[in-house]
Amino acid sequence: MKKYSIIVVTLLFSMLSIGSCDDFPVDEDGLLITERTDCYVGSFDLYDTDHQTILAGNAYVDTLEQVIIAYVRFGAPIHNLWPRFSLCSDAKLDPKITTWVDFTPSKLNIEFADGDWASGYASAGLNERIISNRSSFPSGALKYTVISGNRKVRKEYTVLIVERPRQ
Repeated sequence: MKKYSIIVVTLLFSMLSIGSCDDFPVDEDGLLITERTDCYVGSFDLYDTDHQTILAGNAYVDTLEQVIIAYVRFGAPIHNLWPRFSLCSDAKLDPKITTWVDFTPSKLNIEFADGDWASGYASAGLNERIISNRSSFPSGALKYTVISGNRKVRKEYTVLIVERPRQ
């Protein structure tokens, strides 16, 4: 009798939980589709095969221009990295990150000026100068698309890698 009642309770609970998801369907990845229209990257990081960040400070994320600038240590290998995106609630990333990524095509070669680096970190002026000169972006720079929770808003972000000068 106890076994029978456990089965009945389990079936009822399963039916209730399935029925409660009628308002919000799931997408092809099994993620809940919601009403959220937010669509942005909050932060970005790059990890090497030792699961350590290779960034020199924080990456610069410009949500208006949809550009991410990752400043890496001088001489850091960028051909076998794992990107980590912090997205807004309910958003998803395309393409999905399922393996190590070669960021060599995203490397931006730039001439640095006085004042571009303060205490080993990039200045706000350097970020603005890079973003304002889109013609200098590498043609093969990696791009990731952020898709909103309602799956209707899509924003493509360009990832740029800038190697910090030797200090």
